[in-house]
Amino acid sequence: MPSLRRRKDRGNRYQLHYVDVDGTRYRIDTKTSDLKIAKLFKNKAEDLLSQAKLGIILKVGRIDADTIAGKTKEETSLTLEEFREKYQQRCKEDLDLSDSTIENNNLAFKSLIGVVGDIFIDVLTDENIVLWKTTMLRRGRSRTTVGIYFRHLRAAFNRAVKWKLTESNPFLLVEETKDKGRKPKKDMSIEEVRRLLSAIDETGDYKFGIYIKFLLYTGCRRTEVLYLKWEDIDLEQNKLLIYQEKTKRELEIPIIKALRRIIEEMEMQSSGFVFQTYSHSRGARRKKKPWNKDYVSHHFKGYIRALGLPAQYTLHSIRHTYTNLLLKKGVPLDIVQKLLGHTSVRTTGTHYDHTVALHFRDYAESLSDFEEE
Repeated sequence: MPSLRRRKDRGNRYQLHYVDVDGTRYRIDTKTSDLKIAKLFKNKAEDLLSQAKLGIILKVGRIDADTIAGKTKEETSLTLEEFREKYQQRCKEDLDLSDSTIENNNLAFKSLIGVVGDIFIDVLTDENIVLWKTTMLRRGRSRTTVGIYFRHLRAAFNRAVKWKLTESNPFLLVEETKDKGRKPKKDMSIEEVRRLLSAIDETGDYKFGIYIKFLLYTGCRRTEVLYLKWEDIDLEQNKLLIYQEKTKRELEIPIIKALRRIIEEMEMQSSGFVFQTYSHSRGARRKKKPWNKDYVSHHFKGYIRALGLPAQYTLHSIRHTYTNLLLKKGVPLDIVQKLLGHTSVRTTGTHYDHTVALHFRDYAESLSDFEEE
């Protein structure tokens, strides 16, 4: 009689075993961990064996694993590899993710496929994911790496649900792998910031130094300053209009005195990006665009390495520096939240007042001028 056996070494996929009427033994990979689908293979084998024994057909032979469940499954579902390719394309064309993020996505998918096989995404289970996690750790991958891969895959499957490629995200049923060690410090000290600014000044990297100061005195994310335009700067009312790509909201934040001095020393323009470059095309077709986000990140990292500062520092560390400095000065957490533009259903509701940060200008002014303190 045909039987099904679950192979844990192949992502819990079922394997069909049967003996043909001529004595030939077959082992067929059903390519699924879904028992309902696997039983279709078993039922088909039983039916064909009955026909062979009655002489209706000569023998069963090898059952075609790609067509046994019919066309419906193939037409409505993607394998992990097919989804990886589709997701990668969307990352480049629609989601505007960095090259490093896309590469980490690919590495995460390849590691998952290497453990559970190239199965359909809608038959991937939380058990498959647990198996993948434990296998990766057993093979010597660090908990940090597994945690990073896990977050990339969870985000990808959130997209799969949104795009109606699958009904649910199995990663939501599994605990994220976290590093049990001490978390590295994310914010920079005032002394470290001074060393950084001094090094930038010494190299004559004037415009990049201004970019860093904009981050320091606003607490903005790197892209929020990169996409800042001259027309978003209002010196009459001492405010900046920031578009937060992460939350898809506009936020008005105060221009503190230290930042105003910097702006007044710049050659202000009537329009265009404050930190602007040009496309590679020539002539009239050259387009003005903001600095590339990967460029500013790599440029910042170059200074960090040259100064011998902790390798975990990134441009986002400046946002942490801004936040923690306000907290150390006694600024209440809910006010820091508003200055950063963080939204929370519990504290601000869904209809966030984008001008609320301006009410806390005095708190923002408590920030030290890193160059003079």
